[in-house]
Amino acid sequence: MSSRTAIIADLRAHLAKVAPMREPPPPSPTGIDALDAQIGGWPQPGIAHIHGAIGSGRLGLILPAIQAHTQAGRTIAIVDPMGWLYPPGLPDVDLQHLMLIRCGSIQSGWATTQLAGSGALPMTVLLDPPPLSQDASRLLRATESGQSTVAVLTETPDPRLSAQVRLHCLGGGEVQIERGLRGQSGRSLRLGL
Repeated sequence: MSSRTAIIADLRAHLAKVAPMREPPPPSPTGIDALDAQIGGWPQPGIAHIHGAIGSGRLGLILPAIQAHTQAGRTIAIVDPMGWLYPPGLPDVDLQHLMLIRCGSIQSGWATTQLAGSGALPMTVLLDPPPLSQDASRLLRATESGQSTVAVLTETPDPRLSAQVRLHCLGGGEVQIERGLRGQSGRSLRLGL
């Protein structure tokens, strides 16, 4: 009978043949050079959590990525449980490649999880959801299975959300990095948004 290390080595060799490790895709650019230099881009797959008061520029941080995806013919979903977003007001966004879901607060976490896990969308944006509680862990698994990015925009921080990137919009184009893909945290940036 083989030793334990030999069995493990045989198992690893077998797994390498049948299921080789894939390199994770590179982060998706934010479209804001100064932000990309600090955080490394939006996680793909993964969750970006952007919080701050209404009017502080939260949507402005993800707008360049939405513009780039839709102009390239890739569909982006925005889950808007409150029904406040007016898509024609989004500059340079190809509305033919923008999916707007207004499902109400109760279904917003579920809808975002389904979209993120579908594998059909590179990015889903969730605007001002209620506390995600159980949906928070499901959402991370969905981004991994769908190889997608989810940007969650809230007024207050949600510590239960397993976000690889956390940004706090302070208003006036100032953003505080709480966590980034490059390990940067605690820095404040003034962006020309």
